[in-house]
Amino acid sequence: MPRTVTIKTDTTLRALGPTLLDARFRGEQVDAALDRLKALNPHADPERIPAGTVLFVPDTPAFKASAAASPQAAPIEEFRVMLTGALSDAANRLKNANAARAAERADLSTVLKSAAFKRAAGDDRDVLQQVSDAQKVLATEETEDKQAEETLAAMSKAALAALAQLTKVAG
Repeated sequence: MPRTVTIKTDTTLRALGPTLLDARFRGEQVDAALDRLKALNPHADPERIPAGTVLFVPDTPAFKASAAASPQAAPIEEFRVMLTGALSDAANRLKNANAARAAERADLSTVLKSAAFKRAAGDDRDVLQQVSDAQKVLATEETEDKQAEETLAAMSKAALAALAQLTKVAG
C-alpha cells in the first residue's frame, strides 16, 4: 500500500525530489522514480502542486520511507492516544478506589484496636477470633490492592510496547 505525503508549500514534482528520494539515486534513477510518482498521482499537476495536496508515494527503494506517512500511521496513533488515555484513567480509578478502601481499612483497624472495643469484647474467644480473622482479611485486601495496581501497570506497559511494535511493522 503506498504511503502518503501532504505538501506543506506550493511546489513542483521535480522540487520534491530531494525531500522524497533517497540521496543515493542519481540521473535516470531519479527520473524513473519521479515518473512512478507522477503515474501514481494523476490528480496532481507536476509543474504546480499546491500546498495541502496529498500525494501517494510508491513503496520502492528509491523513496525515503521517513519522508511519507504510512496509511496505517494515523489510525494507529489515534488508537495509541485513546489506549493511553483509557489506561491512565483506569489506573487513576483503581488508585482512588484502593485509597478509599485503605482509608476504610484504617478506620476499621483503629476501631478494632481501640480500648473501648477491647473492653466491650472482653475475653470472648469468639469475638477475639473474629477480630483476628478480620485483621488477616484486611492485610490480604491491602496486598491484593497493591497487586492489582502493579498488574494494571505491567499490562499497560506491555500493551503500549506491543502497539509500538505494531507501529514499526506497519511502517
